[in-house]
Amino acid sequence: MDWYDKDFDELTVHELFKIYKLRALVFNTEQDSAYYDPDDDDPQARHVFCMAGQELVAYARYFTTGDHVTFGRVVIAKDHRGQGLGTPLMDHILAGIKRHFPDKEVIIHAQVQVEGYYRKFGFTSYGDQFIEADRKHVHMKHPGL
Repeated sequence: MDWYDKDFDELTVHELFKIYKLRALVFNTEQDSAYYDPDDDDPQARHVFCMAGQELVAYARYFTTGDHVTFGRVVIAKDHRGQGLGTPLMDHILAGIKRHFPDKEVIIHAQVQVEGYYRKFGFTSYGDQFIEADRKHVHMKHPGL
């Protein structure tokens, strides 16, 4: 498996198609979300992904917004879940943030069901739960990498 961390302009047309296809399969089909995707954050984001041959198996994006960094669209292809890709995906996201946006606080909107997972990587929750993309979320932050 090969990992990549690219600016939007570095993505090939085929990579971008695979990213949008995986996001649509998971968020729109599996999770039945009507949330607007793609959105205007894609062109400013860095895109982290893992390829197994020609198949996109894991993906996330990260970018600055205001005075902090955020990441999202964290997804693993259905056929590759439970195979330990979550930790290396998070490791690549956090390493990319440290390399490209050092010392910036990281703030995310985490789905409530994965709040405990993000805590393993040093994130802490704050504030009340809220609805985003028809799902319960919570704000989480990391002090900076």
